[in-house]
Amino acid sequence: MNHPALSGTQPRQARQANTAAVLQLLVQRGPLARREIATELSLNHGSVSRIIEPLLSVGIVRELVEHSTGVGRPRVPVALDPSSRYAVGVHFGLERITVGLTDLVGHCVRAHTENHDPADRVGTLRRAAELAAEMAGCAPGPVLGIGVAVGGEVDRVTGRVVRNGVLGWVDVRVADRLRERTGLDVVVDGNVCALLGAELTFGAGLGQHSVLYLFVGNVAEMGFLGQPRATGPDGIVQGSFGRILVPDLTGGGYARLGECGTDVALLAAARSAGLAVTSLTDLVRLAEADPIAIRLLEARSAQVAAVADTVYDLMRPRMIILGGSGAPSDRWLEVVRDRVETAPPEALVRPRSSGNTLVTAAAGLVVRAFFTTGSTEWNV
Repeated sequence: MNHPALSGTQPRQARQANTAAVLQLLVQRGPLARREIATELSLNHGSVSRIIEPLLSVGIVRELVEHSTGVGRPRVPVALDPSSRYAVGVHFGLERITVGLTDLVGHCVRAHTENHDPADRVGTLRRAAELAAEMAGCAPGPVLGIGVAVGGEVDRVTGRVVRNGVLGWVDVRVADRLRERTGLDVVVDGNVCALLGAELTFGAGLGQHSVLYLFVGNVAEMGFLGQPRATGPDGIVQGSFGRILVPDLTGGGYARLGECGTDVALLAAARSAGLAVTSLTDLVRLAEADPIAIRLLEARSAQVAAVADTVYDLMRPRMIILGGSGAPSDRWLEVVRDRVETAPPEALVRPRSSGNTLVTAAAGLVVRAFFTTGSTEWNV
């Protein structure tokens, strides 16, 4: 890794920056001895010890069994303790609220989903706050805070949904409502930023510095990280690619992806072709043998490949993660890879963060912020 020692204008800032670097290194590389950490981050052994000791005292990291090589002092590896802290994740979808709990490495400990009426935003927020409080209350250890993932335009600083056309929300102060009910720190961000953040923290993008996340579902959104991970969550830029022209699903020309390539358009095309489907899962299942379903998913793969080529030409990311229904299985990922022309096929991958994707992405907002600030004072 060979990162230069991180520093700030004040000793406290420098210590937190170096602590963040140590935490991220342990997440990426696993158990490491102090000497190895010092070498990787270009820090002296004393500095590393001053970083590790507070983390040990609050249980965020733990020492493993000594390992002797027969030369010099025994090697004592230090590892992150995943069960030392937890985070609550809340996701607001069109029809459902999903609330859950993860540990420090993104493993979903528990999750709960229930229907809601987006038109009743007061009732929805009240119920989400109740569920978040229940999740925090049953956590096996201290809870860092609550992460909230929601579509549309989000103001992360104030924790509010500026505008979400799907839910019909305008200027909804989500963070305030959850904070009032739970007393916990709340981080609110857009869906694709949360999904990409989870991949950078727990999944396919771990340790990567140039990653593009393409989400194709009921909406077409993307998130891009083109700066070193140490810049933190705000290094992710979110945008839309729904205006990109792609082949129509029926082969009748070209149209905007946001009009002809969403899940809604795909399922409508399937039903028009006589298929009895109510979800993408139904269509993927039928595509094991049904030629119409196969043709439609191949047409969707051609759309996704066209988008991947376009954004690759513009941004040259080292990795493109296809989320949502863009590549619903390894089989269909290979079909997309076969159809790209300029994007390197090996650069296209599926999400790898484990467990409940929605919970992991939302809770990951808090865990990622914790790792990148390097503060041991989060609700401890």
